[in-house]
Amino acid sequence: VPTEVNVSTPSATGPVLEIIAKTPLAVWRDYLTFHTVRSNAPMLSTEIDKAAFAFTGTVLSGQKTQRDDWKRAVATVGSTAGIGDAVGQIYVARHFKPEAKAAMDELVENLRKALRQNIQRLDWMGDATKAEAYRKLETFNPKIGYTKKWRDYGNVAIVPKDLMANITALRNYYRADQIARIGTRPDRDEWGMTPQTVNAYYNAQFNEVVFPAGILQPPFFDINADPAVNYGGIGAVIGHEMGHGFDDQGSKSDFAGIQRNWWTDQDRARFDAKTKVLGAQFNGFCPVDGQCVNGALTMGENIGDLGGISMAYTAYQLSLNGKPAPVIDGLTGDQRFFLAWAQVWKAKYRDEALVNLIKSDPHSPPQYRINGPLRNLAEWYTAFGVTEGDKLYLAPADRVRIW
Repeated sequence: VPTEVNVSTPSATGPVLEIIAKTPLAVWRDYLTFHTVRSNAPMLSTEIDKAAFAFTGTVLSGQKTQRDDWKRAVATVGSTAGIGDAVGQIYVARHFKPEAKAAMDELVENLRKALRQNIQRLDWMGDATKAEAYRKLETFNPKIGYTKKWRDYGNVAIVPKDLMANITALRNYYRADQIARIGTRPDRDEWGMTPQTVNAYYNAQFNEVVFPAGILQPPFFDINADPAVNYGGIGAVIGHEMGHGFDDQGSKSDFAGIQRNWWTDQDRARFDAKTKVLGAQFNGFCPVDGQCVNGALTMGENIGDLGGISMAYTAYQLSLNGKPAPVIDGLTGDQRFFLAWAQVWKAKYRDEALVNLIKSDPHSPPQYRINGPLRNLAEWYTAFGVTEGDKLYLAPADRVRIW
C-alpha cells in the first residue's frame, strides 16, 4: 500500500466527501444500481438494451435504429476494455505496411521542423519562453502504428455464449493489472488506444503523440497520394495533436510532462489575449437555431486545429524542397492541401446530435473545424482568391494566428 497518493484534482476531494457523507445510503444504493444497469445495458436483456438506446441514442442523438449487432460486437471485442491488442495484432499484420510507417516517420519529422520554424517567427513570444518551447518540441515522442508490447490475455477465462461473464472477466483482468502497478513507475511504452482505432491523442504526462495504424488510411492518409493531400489530411491531424502540447492546457506542462509555468507573465498574457479572440470567433458559430458553439469549452481543440493546419502547411512547403507543386485536375498544391483538411472532417449530423455535441464535446462541430481555422490563415485566402464580401472573409486585423 503506498504511503502517498497523487490526487490530480484536490479541490474536488472535499466537496465529494461532503456529498458522500450527506447522502442517505438508500439513495446511494439506488444511484449505483441505476448506473450499473445503464452502463451495462448493451450486455443485458433486449428490453433493457432497447430502453437505454431509446434515451441515449434517440433522445440525445436522434438515431432511429441501433447499429447492427455484429458491428457493436466488433467494437466491444476490439476495444481497450475487450481484447483490443489481440485484434490489433491481426489488423497490423493485414493492413499496416512498413512503407506506411516510413512515410509517417518522415512526415512527423517535417512537422517537428515546421513547428520550430513557426515558433521562431512568433512576434508575440519572447526568447526565454521560446527556449522552453523548443525544448518541449525536441523531446516530444511520436508513436506511430502499434505498441511495442502486446497484452497477454491467456489468463482470462472466456465462457462461450455468456457475454456478461466474459466482460466481467476482462474487467477483473484490467483491474488486477492496475492494482499491480501501484507504487511502480508509469510505463512509457504503453498505448491508450488499440492499433485498429481511427483516432489519435496527445499525452501531456509523457509529452507524446500517439497515432494508431487505424487512422493511417483514407481520407487521412494514403501512401500513394499526392503530398499535398497527405499533409492537409494526416499532417494537419498530427499537427493538431502536437499542438495540444502548446494549447490552453498543454502549455501548462513542460518538456518532461511536469506541470509548471515555463512562460513569462508577458508571453502568457499575450497568449491568453489571442485565445480570447479565437474563442469569440467560435462563439459566433450556431449550427442549430439558438444553439451556438462554446468557445471556452472547445478552446483547446480549436487551438489544436488552427496550429495543426498552420504547422502542416509549413511542413508541406518543406517537403517540396523549393520546387513548385504540380497542378493536378486543375487544382494547385495549396488548394489540394486545404481541400484535404475539409475532406477529413466532412460529416452529416442530426440536429439532436449537434445539440448534444455542442453542449458536451470539447471539439467543435465538423463544419467549424474546417472553416473556423481556415478563415484565419492568409495562405487559404491566397489559394482560393477569397476577398472581402465572401461569406468566410475575415479582415486581417480580426484574424488570429497562435502557433
